[in-house]
Amino acid sequence: MHLSSLFASFIVLGSLVAAHSGGHAELVNRAQHEARALQARKCAPAIAEFERVRRERRELRMGKRQEPSTTATAPNPHYSTIQNSTCVTAPEVIEGPYYIGNEYIRYDLRETQPGVTLVLDLGVIDTTTCEPFVNAFVELWSANATGQYGGYEGGDIKKDTFLRGGHFTNDQGIIELTTIYPGFYRGRTAHIHTMIHKDSERQANGTIISSSGTLTHIGQFFFDEPWNDAVYATNPYTTNTQERTLNSEDMWIEMAGDGAFVNLENLGSSLEEGLLGYITVAVDGNATYTYENQNTL
Repeated sequence: MHLSSLFASFIVLGSLVAAHSGGHAELVNRAQHEARALQARKCAPAIAEFERVRRERRELRMGKRQEPSTTATAPNPHYSTIQNSTCVTAPEVIEGPYYIGNEYIRYDLRETQPGVTLVLDLGVIDTTTCEPFVNAFVELWSANATGQYGGYEGGDIKKDTFLRGGHFTNDQGIIELTTIYPGFYRGRTAHIHTMIHKDSERQANGTIISSSGTLTHIGQFFFDEPWNDAVYATNPYTTNTQERTLNSEDMWIEMAGDGAFVNLENLGSSLEEGLLGYITVAVDGNATYTYENQNTL
């Protein structure tokens, strides 16, 4: 089964489940969603303070724009403290059908995938304390420029690992990960999946043990449509033959909320030099979630 067909079937199944679950379940889910969003908003003063400190220090720390790191050593985050303007993602969003556990612990997820470089400065804050979430494992996975996921091909599980993996936040609750701007595929607009793990264990081969520790957040990041338009007008995104889905047509954006959009800026003087994006993920440090897909690397 082609990936787009598989995802379409997944959407239909989800719609049927929702339809048969009744209005009560919908109201409960909405209440939980609003409660998580409110929990994140109570930390707004703390997040605003992170931003104020960053603005004061930025000129001192960044006389010259840093290049994204492609080494195994920890890159210096572009910002010294957690950033936020409007982008604080809190409510959980569906895991999706393409998760694979036990991914590599690494800062650069690109491998040989072509596309617009995307350096993500991710801040994680614990809403139970409104303090940075230190040593949280931030895991990402997304489609490539033509809408294909590493690890899946034609409905079969592969050993491809491109655009998957993550690393641990530093003592300021920040991690910088390098990937590419995700491509679209039938039924979904541009997005990046994320999970935030607490107390995760490492394996000797450089991978995470996904079943260890606690899964505290399942979410997705989105991008404003003008950025999507600009990126998708470049090669190799122009070779994507799948039907494009706009933000306004994506069923999961409303659940994620406005805070799930990444703030973007050019890394250099042009789009070809890459993009820098930042977002804060507000996590309930006491929450526990379970991922559904048991496929592993």
